Order: sequence, then C-alpha cells, then structure tokens
Amino acid sequence: MSYTPVQLFSEYDLLKNPNKTNDLAEVLRERHFKAAVLANHNYLYGTEKFRQAAIKNGIKPIIGLTVASKNDREIILIAKKYSGYQNLIKISTWLAFNSKEDFEIMDHLSRLNDILIVLDDDKYRKIDDLDIVSKSQIGYVKIDWLKKGDEIAASAFAHIESNQQNFTGQAEIKGNYLENEDFYEKKINQEALKKNEEVFGRIKNDWPKKRRLLPNFPLPVNYKNSDEYISHLIELGIKSRFKGKAVPKEYLDRIEYEKSIIFQLRLSDYFLVVWDIVNFARHHNIQLGAGRGSAVGSLVVYSLYITSIDPIKYDLYFERFLNPKRAQLPDIDIDVPGNRRQEIIDYLQKKYSPENFSQIGTFDTFKNRLAVRDTARIFGSSEASLKLFSRFIAQNSSSLEKADPNNLPDQIANLPYAKEIITIAKKISGLPRHVGIHAAGVVLSPLKLVDFIPLNKISDIVVTQFDKNDVESLGLVKFDLLRLTNLDMLADMRLLIEENYGQYLNLDHVPLNDQKTLRLFANLQTNGIFQFESDSARRAMRQVMVSDFNDIVAVNALNRPGPSENIPEYAEGKNSNKKIDYIDPSLKKILKPTYGVIIYQEQVMQIAQVYAGFTMGEADIFRAAIGHKNEQVLMSQHDSFIQGAINNHHSKEQAEKIFDYIERFANYGFNKSHAVAYSKLAFELAYIKSHYQVEFFATLLNYDRKNSYIQEIKNSDIKLKGPEINYAKSAFTGKDDTIYAGFSIIKGLNRKLIDVILNERQKGGPFLTLVDFLKRMSGSGISANDLIALAYAGSLDKFGYTRSEIIKNAASLVTAMQFGGTLLEETKIQREPEMNLLDRLNHEKEILGFAISGHPIDSLKKEIKEKGYATIPELKANKEIKIAVMIDSIRITRDKNGNQMAFLTVSDSGGEVSVVVFARQYSKISNLLKNGSLIAIMGKTQQRNDEINIIANKIAEIRH
Repeated sequence: MSYTPVQLFSEYDLLKNPNKTNDLAEVLRERHFKAAVLANHNYLYGTEKFRQAAIKNGIKPIIGLTVASKNDREIILIAKKYSGYQNLIKISTWLAFNSKEDFEIMDHLSRLNDILIVLDDDKYRKIDDLDIVSKSQIGYVKIDWLKKGDEIAASAFAHIESNQQNFTGQAEIKGNYLENEDFYEKKINQEALKKNEEVFGRIKNDWPKKRRLLPNFPLPVNYKNSDEYISHLIELGIKSRFKGKAVPKEYLDRIEYEKSIIFQLRLSDYFLVVWDIVNFARHHNIQLGAGRGSAVGSLVVYSLYITSIDPIKYDLYFERFLNPKRAQLPDIDIDVPGNRRQEIIDYLQKKYSPENFSQIGTFDTFKNRLAVRDTARIFGSSEASLKLFSRFIAQNSSSLEKADPNNLPDQIANLPYAKEIITIAKKISGLPRHVGIHAAGVVLSPLKLVDFIPLNKISDIVVTQFDKNDVESLGLVKFDLLRLTNLDMLADMRLLIEENYGQYLNLDHVPLNDQKTLRLFANLQTNGIFQFESDSARRAMRQVMVSDFNDIVAVNALNRPGPSENIPEYAEGKNSNKKIDYIDPSLKKILKPTYGVIIYQEQVMQIAQVYAGFTMGEADIFRAAIGHKNEQVLMSQHDSFIQGAINNHHSKEQAEKIFDYIERFANYGFNKSHAVAYSKLAFELAYIKSHYQVEFFATLLNYDRKNSYIQEIKNSDIKLKGPEINYAKSAFTGKDDTIYAGFSIIKGLNRKLIDVILNERQKGGPFLTLVDFLKRMSGSGISANDLIALAYAGSLDKFGYTRSEIIKNAASLVTAMQFGGTLLEETKIQREPEMNLLDRLNHEKEILGFAISGHPIDSLKKEIKEKGYATIPELKANKEIKIAVMIDSIRITRDKNGNQMAFLTVSDSGGEVSVVVFARQYSKISNLLKNGSLIAIMGKTQQRNDEINIIANKIAEIRH
C-alpha cells in the first residue's frame, strides 16, 4: 500500500510557508510518494505551478483548499476530478470576494459536487449527496514543512506579517516535517492506510489537455463568421491606406497569404478583439503609438489600423510575428497613455462582460534587499544597522546568495543577530510576499473566467489568482495594455497645438524625411525625445552622423548593451569610402542598407531565405535558434543552412563563412519591427520639438523638469516665465514665444485655491491690482502662507510691489481681506526693499524647483568678469580652466583603494557639465559640496565618451 499526504502547503500560502513548489515536488519524488494533496489556505495561488511540477516529477497532483469555518474549524476540500476543481475555483473566488466571511458547508452545497470534504474527527457527520470523511478515516497526519529550519522561516513570516519587531530567531511555530513515504505506512493503522489509498486512488487527473480559450468577438448582423467580418475590415483598411488608388498586387497577395495563416490557426476573433480595442481608442481620441513588437510586421495588422507602419516598405515579415511552425499564440501588445488606460479597461469589461474579463494578478517577491531589510526589521535592528545591511546586499546582485552566515564581513558580523538575519533572508529571498496587479496584462475568456481560473479582489479591482504564465499555460489569451508616458505627452502636445493654432496635427501625415526634424537628430538636440536623449544615444548619433529615418531606426536598434559594439562598423560603412564585402552578391540587397552589418533579426531571415532557400517560416525558426544559442538546435539549423546553400549552388566553404558571419552579428540582432515603430514615435516627438518648440517644452515640463530641459529653454529664443497671476494655468502652458509655469508646481500652495484663481479669472477677467486680487479671493480660504508662496514664485510681481513687501505684509492683508473691501483698501503696505538676486533665485528654486529669473551664478557676474572665469559653453577639451558654477547634484562613491570621491553635476547660465573630484581633493573640501552651493573650480577639461568634463584640482566656495 502507498500513502498520500492529505494536506501540504507551498510558498503560495503567502507569509505562512517557505516550501518552494519545485522543491516540494522533487522532495515528494525523492521520498517515494506517488501522489500528494496541495491544500493552501483560501486561495488557489500557485496550484497550476504545483500541478506542472508534480507531473514533471512523476507525482500525481491532487488539488485541495484549506478553509476556515465557524462550525467546523478547519475544512479540507479536495477536487476528485476536473469538475470538482472548477468548483474549488468558485469557492476560492467566493472566499476572495468575501474575505470577512467564513465558509459554511450548508451555504455552498451546489459548489461541493465532485469534492471530497475532510473534517476534524469530532466534527465528522454525514450529509446527503456529499462525500465527507474524517481525518482519522484517511490517515491524516499533519505535515507542515519539508525540512529542518522551515519552522524558523515560518515564524519570521508571522512577525513580518504582523509587523512585530521582537523576533529572536527561534522557532515559535511548531510543526512536523515531511518524512519518507514508508514512515507513514508504518505509523498509520492498516484500515486508515487502505482507505487513504482507495480514496486518493479514485481521484482522476482528467484536466483538459492543452487548449486555446480565445475570446469570441460579437459580430455585427449580416456576417456569418469572424473570418468574413475581418476580411471586410481588412479590405476597407487597405483601400483607405492607399486613399482610393489601386492597391498594388504585392500588397493584395501578402494580405491573402497572411489571412490564410490567420484563418488556418483560427485566430480571427483574436485579431478582431485587438482591432476593437484600438478602434475604441481612436474613436475616443486616446493617443496610441505606431505599434510595438513583431506585430508591426503584419500587413493585416497595418490594414486594420492597429499599427501605422507599412511592413512592405520597411522589409518587415509576418512570420517574425506569426509563424505556423512556431506553436504559440500571437502577442499584440498595445501602448496606451497611462492617464486613459482605465477607459479601455472599462470598455472591455462592459463589452465582453465583467464575468469574462479580468486584470491579471502578479506576485511581488522578496527581492534580496527587501528580504534582508524585512528580516532585520523584525529583529528590531536600528536604522543604522538596516542601512549597513542594505549597503552589503547592494554590492552586487549575488551578494545574498553568496553570503556565508558563518563568515560575514566584520562590519556586518558585529551587528546584533547578523548570522540569523542573513540565514533567514537567504531562505525567504525570491518567495512571494504579497499579491499585486500586473502592470499591463488583462485576460478575456470565451466563457465565465471562473470556469477556468480563480479570481481575487485587490482594492475592488478584480484580478486573477494566477500570474500571467499560469493564465497563458491554461490556454487563455493575455492582452497587454502597456502604459507609455510619452503617449500622454504626445496627446497633450497635440492638444496645445490645436488650442494655439486651431489645427489638428495628424501624426500619420508627419513626413519621415522632414529636414528640420532630421537636423535635430543630426545636431544631437534630442532632450526629451523618447529613447534618444541618453548620452549613449547621442554618442551613437554622433558616430553615425544621422541623415535619414533609416539611420534613426539603426541607432535605436544598436544603442543597447551588446549591439552597440557594431556602431563603429555601421558608422564607418556609412561615412567612409571603405569597400564593403558582402561575401556573396545575393546578400548585397539585404545588407547594403546597413552597410554590411546585420542589425536586424529580419535580415537574418532574409539571408536564410535568399541564400539557403529557406521558407520564411523556416527562416524564422533559424532566426530564433541563432538568437537563443541552444547548441543542439543551433547545430541542426547550421546543417540545414549549409545544405540549403549547397542546394542553391553555393560552395560549402562560403556557406560556412556566411553562417559564421550571421552568428557574429545575429547574437545581438534586434527586432526591426519594434525599432521602426518606436523610432517613428521618437520622430513624431522630434517633429513637434522642431516645429512647435513652445508647445513641446511646455508639455514636457509637466512631466519632468530636468535641469537640462530648463537650460535648453533658457538658451533658446523661448521666454520662460513663472506662474504669473493673469496668465498661468494649473499646469505649464505656452503660446507664441512664452512658456508659463503652472500654479500647481508652487510648493505649499493650497490646491483648491488654484481652481478658485482660475475660475475667478475666467469669470471676471484679469486681476488689475493686488487689492483687486484679494477682494476677488474673499471666501476662498486664501491664507498668508498662500500669499507668501505666490510672492516667492513671482506670481504677483505685476502688481508693482516688491516680493519682500508682499511677504512682510501678507498676514495683515489677509486679515484685512476677511473684514471686507473697505478695510483692505485702507490697509497701508509697509515698504520693503527687494531681496537681492541670489536670495530671490534661491527662493524660486525652493518653491518652484528651479529658478525662473536667471541662474544663481548670475548674482556673481561682476566677480566672474573681474577674475576671468570661463563659462560652460566656452569649455574645450584638454585645457586648464577656472570656472564659477552651482552644484546641481552630487554622487559620492569610493575609488579602488576604498577612499571616498565624488562626481558632481554643475551648471551656470549657459549649461551644465560633469566634474570628477578625486579622493585627495575630496578629503579637503567635502564640507563645501552641497546642492545649491556656488563654487569656483580650477582644473583640467577632458573629453570622454564625446562629452567634455572637468577633473577638479582645487575647489573653493564663492561668497558675495
């Protein structure tokens, strides 16, 4: 006879058990069990992972659920077959939606079919039509852990969950370990053992085999099926793309081919749902991008207006997206603006029924640093100790994994409970801590979701109890709606352009050969441009000398770790007269656009097709094998490539050379479909920056106020003004040649007051005087502090008083305002000289985040001129310099000898530059280095990564 454990737990019994699912399955096999019941509390988290791990280890997986009951204390519910598991799904979903209620058997009779109910011995009773056993009848033995030490981790979990900070590292929860199977055969009486084998032997593992649970698209009347309807939409779309002109045969043939694959794989409903999402967004003015990922390679997707990239024009391939030879569902991800994503969620929920729709759950895990901090915290570690532990773990990604609790560095070993803390942290690292909501994923089902997966509620949002991998493994389709802030920005820019010029900017009409925009890329003026504002992107553009859209796409693909190694070769091929060796004439057409460098995965596919005679489906498999580096698969593809080349009348020697050439570059090959789509988004932003600079920067500053953005505005012809009382809105706005800061950035200003100011200005026109402003603010709740904040921000400058005067008189003015207009008019404002420039600028920076009236270094203009200080725009490489600047940011680190040094970002009114302060100098002047300090630097400039920076030899504070 064999024994089946009746109630095991995994790490998905959150903050209760440290048993990892894979370890659990492996230990069950090693200890000679044939079956086991996983019965976590209330939730079915991780059950699909257990099923797969158990099957892999030759264990029969049995799914159960442990629930609490007022009448029956603890009940174990066990699925006897798949239909019983579906009932467990419904019970677990009910528990999740009604977390404050207990489970009572008599309230759930309809959900208990095909479920074995296990009760405590003293609660055992028979109920008609229910299969109930007592624990002793089936040889129940309490099993809590897999191995020694688990009880300490479980005790730590209890402290973490309750936030108790008095843990001593001792086991506070008692329990039993999983023994070998024969231990239970000897321990349990024969009658119970026989009943155990009989009961669990009858349990069927009849889960459906791999299936596809695609959502059903609701068809309009007069259409027989989804194939017919999508064909109609594709025909309308491609005709629209060609604006009434005849559609070229190449396009019609490609569409027919793609449709044949889509129909063959029965995917029309999937494409219709994606079309429906995008169609809803477009009809509700929700800004979408050009597309993303390999879906951009589909002409059908382009015809449906899901993407806006013509795949034929850019040599993009359908098979890279959907290949019948690759057994996987398509994956069309949609970038959406974060501030309107919920509208799409609401639409899907309403159209496809809340019962068929859910957002996808996720499990936030104990990352190394969190594992150590949470563990140290429950031991009552001080904040100083927590920082030391964090610093120790932050040294590298494997610090915790490699840490030996018995041999820790002295600074850690000497901390209280250090050994115990590291031991427990190692144990819990990587385990799930709590549930969350996937950033992008939603799931649609053809039937009620609770027929397939359990659901949960997080802050009233319905999510799956399974993560995305388990959702997809069951055959359900995940749709990703990814928040992309650049789309929020793009929408706001277009809205401001429409407000200012009365014209709608159609991004589909932005010419990708616009010379003004191309010059912006060539001149590296890519501040604020998606994926092109980093130092590495600028270095790549400088090397390549960008001159057309294809260069932009290439830089986008190459500017990544690995591929960046090929930038010099691309740049040399483009900008020199060096003859490019294509090895074989058949490759010239493929590689000429990238100057002999294989940049894109699609080029690998083209070479396999043209040179070795592969079909495009085979070429896609070849592309994947090259990229994934599976030796066995790679060798098989190598042999096929060589044989195909020989069959195409090429020599074996040349074929080997080309295969090596492909391997050399294709390790880093990038998806061209994605690169083109994201480069188009970057180009659209750059187009707006080139042609509508005020609208571009006014919007950009609402999302990020980097010093480099402010500096670029100040260096341009744009006037940047503060939140002036008669022009500013809540957010940054701009018109003509002026950008006004928004009231909402004023630190300390009452948010409700902003609405009052804007409403009153709209209703009664501009504020004429300070008294007029205060009269009209009567009843608004404006305080003296609000008035002071407005004064420091420069909002009230137009009224003719100095900022110092308004600040000094703020309290008396607000008091007078409360007693009516007459007293306010009679209130005498005490005169006060204006504060000096530096104080004014410092207050602006404090209250707005940046200085409007100038740069703090401007307050030293006389001294700068007298002492001959350089300015940042004047700096040239390899020169001795002295310069007066303000410190914007400081990063302190250690050199190879362990001595502290610093990297500074400093600025003047002309720009910013990086400064290196080595250890010897740092030790002398570290007390001077504070954000906002004005300093004089003497040193030498150097050029590194195409940027000039300064090596500081001497630093001194500048005083007035």
